[in-house]
Amino acid sequence: MFSPSKLRINTKLFKKLLDLRSCYELSKIRYSDDIPEILKFYSDTPASCQLDKYPKLTEDDYTRFITKKAMKREPADTRQITKLAYKLGKQVISLAEGMPNEEMFPFARLQLSTKTGKDLVLEGSELAAALQYMPSQGYPALLTELRSLQRALHRAPDTHDVLVTNGAQHAIYQCADMLVEPGDPVLLSEYTYTGALSVLRPYDPELILIPEDESGIVPETLESVLESRLMRGLKMPKLLYVVPTGSNPTGLVIPEHRKKQIYELACRYDFLILEDDPYMFFNYTGIRTPSFLSMDVCGRVLRLDSASKAFSAGLRLGWLTAPAPLVARAELHSQAELLHPSTLSQAIILRVLSDRAALAEHAARARDFYLARRDALGEALQVLRGLADWTPPQAGMFYWLRVHGVDDVYDMVFHRALSRGLLLVPGQAFMFDSAQRCSHLRLTFSKLPLHLMPEAALQLRDVILEEHKVAEPRRRAAAPPRSR
Repeated sequence: MFSPSKLRINTKLFKKLLDLRSCYELSKIRYSDDIPEILKFYSDTPASCQLDKYPKLTEDDYTRFITKKAMKREPADTRQITKLAYKLGKQVISLAEGMPNEEMFPFARLQLSTKTGKDLVLEGSELAAALQYMPSQGYPALLTELRSLQRALHRAPDTHDVLVTNGAQHAIYQCADMLVEPGDPVLLSEYTYTGALSVLRPYDPELILIPEDESGIVPETLESVLESRLMRGLKMPKLLYVVPTGSNPTGLVIPEHRKKQIYELACRYDFLILEDDPYMFFNYTGIRTPSFLSMDVCGRVLRLDSASKAFSAGLRLGWLTAPAPLVARAELHSQAELLHPSTLSQAIILRVLSDRAALAEHAARARDFYLARRDALGEALQVLRGLADWTPPQAGMFYWLRVHGVDDVYDMVFHRALSRGLLLVPGQAFMFDSAQRCSHLRLTFSKLPLHLMPEAALQLRDVILEEHKVAEPRRRAAAPPRSR
C-alpha cells in the first residue's frame, strides 16, 4: 500500500527548484527608491553597536522556541507540489495538482471602482489565477511585492521572509501555536488587545503584565521583572506581544529609544518580540517611529501587518514577516488549517500595494481623516472634565478613559449605558482576568458620525452621574462608622 510517509524526494533538487524565481508573476513591479515619509518605518542611523555583542540567531537556535505541537507538523506533499508547479510553470507537464480547471469558473471579469478614479480590473488569465488554489505561503506575485515592501518600509533583513495570513488575528493564532506551550510565561502590557487574550487563554499561560506610562511599556520595569525571574530560577518568557503604534486600547506609541531598550532586553534575556502593528499609518505624533522589525539585527522579531484598518477589514488579509525558519514553520500551520488565504483578496491587495505613490497618498488621507475624528471626539469629551481623565490617543482609533468615583464600570456599561442606547467597551475586555474590577472605558471614534459625538459625550456624562448616585449608598454602607 502506498504510504506518503515512505515517499522519498530528492530534497536538494526539490529545494533548488523551489528557490527558482517565480515564473507566475501577475505584474512586473517597478518603483522608485524615493520613499515618502509616511512610508518610512526605519531610522536613518544604523543600529546601535551595543547589539554587536549578541549573536544572530541561527536556524538551529529557533528550535528552542518552537512548541512540541508545532515541531510535529510536516509539509504536505501535495502543497509542496503546488508550490513547485507555480515555480516551474510551463517548464513541466503536470499530472500532479488536484486543481479545478479555470475554464469552468463562471466569472469572466471583476471590476472594482476606486475612490481615486482608478478602476481595478481582473480578467482573463489574471482573474483565473485570482480564483485558483495557491501555495500556502501566498500568491507568488504578492509575496514578491511584500518582500520588496518590507525592505523599503522597514529595511527588513534579508534573512526574513513573508507569509500571507487570513488577517493579523489569524497570524497571532499561528504564532501562539508555534511558540507558546501550555503554562508558558508570556510578556504583555497591562492592558492588551482582546483578540490576543482570546488566543492565549486555552494555553493557560503565566502572564507577566508590564505596566505602561505615557510612552508605553516601561523598559526599566521589564528589565527588573526579567532579572528577578532569572535570579529566582523561574522559567523565562520566550515571547513579548506588543502593539507599538496606537496600542489597543490605550492609544500609546512606543518611541524609538524605548524600542531600542526593549529590543536589547530581548537579546539579553533571550525572548522573541511579536510586533502587531495594524495602526502603523495612524500615528498622530508627527514623529517617525522605527519599527521593531527595522531594528532586528539578531533575528528576534515577528512582525504582523494587516490590510484591515487602512484598506478593507472584509478582505481578511495580513502578512507575517519573520526570520525565514519561523515563516517556514508557520506555513506548515497554514497548510493544515486553511490551505491558503483567499487568492482573490491577495490579488486585490497586490494592486493596492504595488503603486507606492498611491499607497502613500491613501495612508496620509486615512491618517488625517482619523486625526480629525480623534480631535472631534476629544472636543466633545470636555463635558466629562471632573468625571473622568484621559489623554488624546497618540495613534489608532481609541480613547482610554478612567472614570472617577467608579471602581468597576462593568454594570455601568451593560445596564445604565445600554438602557440609554449607548454602547461602550469596559476595561475588563482588555484584561486576561475579566472578573477583576476596572474603572476604564474604551471609546472608539472611527465610525461614529461627527454630528453625534457631542450627543454621545453628553449621554456618557449622564450615565456616569447616574452611576455615582447608585454607588453612593453602597459607599456609605461600606464606610466605617465615625468615632465619637
